[in-house]
Amino acid sequence: MDTQSVKTSTNVPLSTQGTDANKRIVGRKRGIITDTLGLLLAVIVTAASTSDNAIGMDLLDQATTAHPTLTKSWVDAGFKNRVVEHGAQLGVDVEIVTKDPRAKGFSVVKRRWVVERTMCAARRSVVSPVQPGGTREEVPGSAG
Repeated sequence: MDTQSVKTSTNVPLSTQGTDANKRIVGRKRGIITDTLGLLLAVIVTAASTSDNAIGMDLLDQATTAHPTLTKSWVDAGFKNRVVEHGAQLGVDVEIVTKDPRAKGFSVVKRRWVVERTMCAARRSVVSPVQPGGTREEVPGSAG
C-alpha cells in the first residue's frame, strides 16, 4: 500500500484538490494497494490534504471487499497505528516496514519496491498534453 501526491493543473476545481503540507504540493493524492506481483487491487484518488491514514483505511475497505482473501499488507512509515488497527479489524495483518537505519543512501525496503514500481509505471504511462503542432507524444521513457 502506498500514496503519492501529484500536482494538478490550474484548471482543476479547487474542491477536488488540496495541499500536502509535508511535500508542499497542491494537487491530488493517489493511493494504491497491489498484490505481490504489483497488480492493482484497489485505487483511490483524493485531495492531497487527505491523510495517509484516512486513505489507507479506505483502501483496506475497498481491497477486502473486492478480495476477501487478502491477509497481509506492507506499508511505509507514513501510515500509523490507526491503519494497522483497522486492518486487524478486517483480518489483514498490516506491517509497517522501514529502511534499515544503518543503510546509507538508497536501499531496497522489504516488499515496498513492488508498489513503488507500480507507482512509477503509472506515472510513466501518462500521455502528455497536446504538443505544439497538434501531435500527442508519450512521456519520455514510457513503454509503448
